[in-house]
Amino acid sequence: MKFVVIGGNAAGMSAASRVRRKDPSWEVVVLEQTQEVSYGACGLPYYVAGLNDDIDLIRIRSVAEFEKTGIVMKTGCVVQWVDFAKKQVHYTDPQGAAQVEGYDKLLVATGASPRIPPIPGIDKPGIYPLKTLEHAEALKRAILERPQNVVIVGGGYIGLELAEACLLQKIPQVRVIEAMDRLLNVFDPEFGQAVQQELERHGVQVHTAEKVVSFQGDGRVERIVTDKGCYDADLVILSIGIRPNTGFLGDAVKKLPNGAIVTGPAMETSVPDVYAAGDCATVWHRLLDKPVMIALGTNANKQGRLAGDSVLGKRVEFKRALGTSMLRCMGLELAKTGLGQGECEANGIPYKTATVQTRSHARYYPEPQTLTVKLCYRPEDHVLLGAQIMGAKEAAWRIDTFACAIDRGMTTEELGFLDLGYAPPFASVWDAIAIAANASK
Repeated sequence: MKFVVIGGNAAGMSAASRVRRKDPSWEVVVLEQTQEVSYGACGLPYYVAGLNDDIDLIRIRSVAEFEKTGIVMKTGCVVQWVDFAKKQVHYTDPQGAAQVEGYDKLLVATGASPRIPPIPGIDKPGIYPLKTLEHAEALKRAILERPQNVVIVGGGYIGLELAEACLLQKIPQVRVIEAMDRLLNVFDPEFGQAVQQELERHGVQVHTAEKVVSFQGDGRVERIVTDKGCYDADLVILSIGIRPNTGFLGDAVKKLPNGAIVTGPAMETSVPDVYAAGDCATVWHRLLDKPVMIALGTNANKQGRLAGDSVLGKRVEFKRALGTSMLRCMGLELAKTGLGQGECEANGIPYKTATVQTRSHARYYPEPQTLTVKLCYRPEDHVLLGAQIMGAKEAAWRIDTFACAIDRGMTTEELGFLDLGYAPPFASVWDAIAIAANASK
């Protein structure tokens, strides 16, 4: 049997390794467009920030290491189209020659690319995305040339991490422009407002509800024009989302409107013997009970592992995605899991909320921090739907307990009396988790 994987990062290599390890009789072939495989893209902002100056630390495993396990690695290969009827992948090799790879089972794990909208001037030198190791190296070189004015377009996770990176690299003028009415719009408004205040406290100029109209300059970028103003920009970083790399599949595979391949709980697609995983595909949401796109490395690794098992005929089911995520921006930690207020409203889910401010640990132990915790829960039975938390420190890790509670369908009453650990350096007798749960009436 032959298993072909298109895409050699987290999901693709997890699946390829799983199949090869579990049943060495399978021929496993990976087609990767670049020369890089298996790296931790989440570490790229910290490389740009100078917190890590060795980009090799972001590389997880090399092509040679995978080849030693018996996986056939074909890098520099660009897939053009797939003939699902004949079970053939058509691609060009590094020399540009047309090639065909047959398969018994196929996994599409092509990831996603930065969104580059057709804004006038967007192709000018000095404008950088961040998604790959190559992007990170180019951006860091540009940052180290000490530009005076850096503009970050996009106020989501990566945009905020890059704002921190620019501050750590001592850029004199950092500006964030976000088209939505607040930063970090996956969180509820008060959390976006808090992170904006944190950035402004460190000198970042934040513009919300402002859309970029054009990039201007004589040769390279010098200015960014919005619907509300014009700003100097020696360097621009684009962080306005991603698009799944699925255009080569045409209409044969069912997709969401944004291009993400719709998958079932076993990572199966609408085409027999074809699976999908990672940022190019959907995950099944635990609470919404439907496929959604949540591009997280945690999801990609789980999907890849289970896709490998599914290919081998093992019955698997991954229906537990909650979008659990964490972020640090300067002196503020934020984390979220499950559904927020806006998501409940968008999906017609009845909800109530409870928000508390409390301490991270006992007040008589040095440096207790103020934590803000917000819960969403069902009014009729108090089953927990979502949690958000922020604080200067000791905040983000607590989201994991909330994620477990949502996954297990716990009520706020059950969570409030969970037997959590206590010692003055780590928590109060009633931890912030329990206090928030018990405030949910």
